[in-house]
Parts: sequence; C-alpha cells; structure tokens
Amino acid sequence: MKVPGPRNPLLRLRTTWPAQRAVLVTARGALDSATAGDLAALVSDRLWAVPERLTIDLSEVDFLGVAGVRVLLHAALQAEQNGTDLQVVTGTNPMIRRALRVTEADRRLSLATLRPEPAPA
Repeated sequence: MKVPGPRNPLLRLRTTWPAQRAVLVTARGALDSATAGDLAALVSDRLWAVPERLTIDLSEVDFLGVAGVRVLLHAALQAEQNGTDLQVVTGTNPMIRRALRVTEADRRLSLATLRPEPAPA
C-alpha cells in the first residue's frame, strides 16, 4: 500500500458532497507546477466514483499556471469519458478567467461564476 505524501501547503483542497451523486472540490492558494499534482490526484480519485456532477471551485485560487490548466483539461476529458458533468467555478476572479481565456481552455471547459445550487433531496 502506498502512503500518500504530504500535500503542498501552497494549495489547500477540500471535498464536499453538496447533493447525492454530486462532488464539489474547492481549491485555495496557488495552482501551479508545484501543486497541480495534488489537484490531479484528488480529481482523478473523485471521478473514479463516477459522480453525475463534479464542480471544481477555483474562486479562491491566487494563481493559475499552465500546469493547473492542464489538470483541468485532463479532468474534463476524464469526466466526459465517465459521463460526468464537469463545471469549473471561477467566481469573480479575473486572473483565473484570463488564464483560461489566454490558454483557450475556456473553449473546452464549462465555466460558471457561481457554484450550482444543490439538487433537492
């Protein structure tokens, strides 16, 4: 059994399940080459459960580098293969939206300003 290594303190990740078959991953801090692997591992693990919807909230991310964008694009591909609806929440963070626009990832990702409301139980 492989014991997971310590996560990079520059990126804090949290997972919640706001509704049945829906997963919310919230990132806070810097999403760059030093931290992207942590997000990739977490998102891949959450997609393994094949949720109906996976939301990745980047509204509290201070920096989004190319490595982070790659993780998002790979997650979108995995989600599509699983039949999972993937949404990336940018909040009102212009830096995140600009990074996604400049890399043209905004053409491939489903972006939202606000988190979707949880479905009623």
